[in-house]
Amino acid sequence: MLKNFERISLFVILLICVSSSYTLSQELSIYDEGIKILQEYISIDTTNPPGNEMKTAVFLKKILDREGIENQIFDLGNNRANLLAILRGDGSKKPVILLHHMDVVPADPEYWTVPPFSGKIIDGKIYGRGAVDMKAKGIIDLMTIINLKRMNVPLKRDIMLLAVSDEEVASLGSRWMVEKKSDLIKEAEFLLDEGGYVVTDNKENILYYMVTIGEKAPLWLNLTFTGTPGHGSIPIEDSSVNRAIRAANRLIDYKPEFIIIPELKEYIKLLLANRDITKIPGYTGDFDTSLTSKTFLDEISRVPAINACLRNTISITCLKGSEKINTIPNEASISIDCRLLPGVDRDKFIEKLKEVILDDSVTIKIEDYASATSSPWNNEFSEALKKCILKRGKDVPLVPLILLSSTDSTFYRPLGIITYGFESCKYSSEECDTAHGNDERIGVDTVRFGIDLLTDILKEL
Repeated sequence: MLKNFERISLFVILLICVSSSYTLSQELSIYDEGIKILQEYISIDTTNPPGNEMKTAVFLKKILDREGIENQIFDLGNNRANLLAILRGDGSKKPVILLHHMDVVPADPEYWTVPPFSGKIIDGKIYGRGAVDMKAKGIIDLMTIINLKRMNVPLKRDIMLLAVSDEEVASLGSRWMVEKKSDLIKEAEFLLDEGGYVVTDNKENILYYMVTIGEKAPLWLNLTFTGTPGHGSIPIEDSSVNRAIRAANRLIDYKPEFIIIPELKEYIKLLLANRDITKIPGYTGDFDTSLTSKTFLDEISRVPAINACLRNTISITCLKGSEKINTIPNEASISIDCRLLPGVDRDKFIEKLKEVILDDSVTIKIEDYASATSSPWNNEFSEALKKCILKRGKDVPLVPLILLSSTDSTFYRPLGIITYGFESCKYSSEECDTAHGNDERIGVDTVRFGIDLLTDILKEL
């Protein structure tokens, strides 16, 4: 048994250790804490499938509990979860939701400089799957809420942190939230999701702030063709595979009509920044009127990103024929990823595809579809962001645009929530391109920048 003085000594030692640990935690700046937490967050493997986001939900909950911030986990089954945290305001204004998804796409370690789930820092960059897409935003959102609470900032709005599952595959988390728990979020005025960010050059000079106010509609189609089957040794002209290939070639050659969306004009200008537009064939002396010239549009649409701004797009992504090399099958199929601009009628688009394909045997099945959505611009959020940009002494462009791909934002706009794609993260095009790629990484100073900017935006709101 320990003697009394030994018990007292042990107690003092333990007290010193606990006190030292607490002091060390307090000495870390909000930014250093954020970097460490982001490294830990990246190290939790939430590759989807299967996701296993319950692990990250519990991780976030422990931090929120420690800070005394109200939160709850929603168990979606199969080790999947959503988390909702709320920093309460006085309720005089409607809430703001900070949304991110916890799942990430697969990563092949063979092609990485460091293990994909290491969160390792090399030359001022944090490496790891999810660094860009989108665990950095998640931790910047988290640390901003913590920052506001620690500073006792009086809030007129509730600030909600919403972390969801499965955005990379089927959006289970957001679909579930909207269908089962809309009562918790539908009164929000603004929601900030992924999509737009602060764009820099490779020397970290800010070029412009990009905010996505809407997105094209994803329309995924499976086209099945039937034909005469047989042995591979005897070619058959009208085989299902031949029909599918002919249809695929027609779709590749098909160029949908140009559609000019006003919200995309500024972005198209930015994509042409490195060219002398006055020398582009069809240029009329004015950019807006040039967009009415087919010659001008034909020329600039040679750039894939600009083409996607100007048209509904079709990408052939899957082809399927026989399971055996010597067998001509009854059926063959192609899958296409179509993205429709706002205002385009889905059914009319499909009818046009049938005209292009010119094959009576085709059956078209809709695998997935979400209508194009957008939110109004020029409101309290855009004004708050403009003030924060000027505060930083950088009179750089603020560019609203329509996202060419799709995000979970499309599920929240129908609730009446003004939803934007905006991450208070600064990325160069090189860093942004590592999302879903090898050596995904962000600059360490992005954490400091992001917390400061988002804190200021929320103060303004």
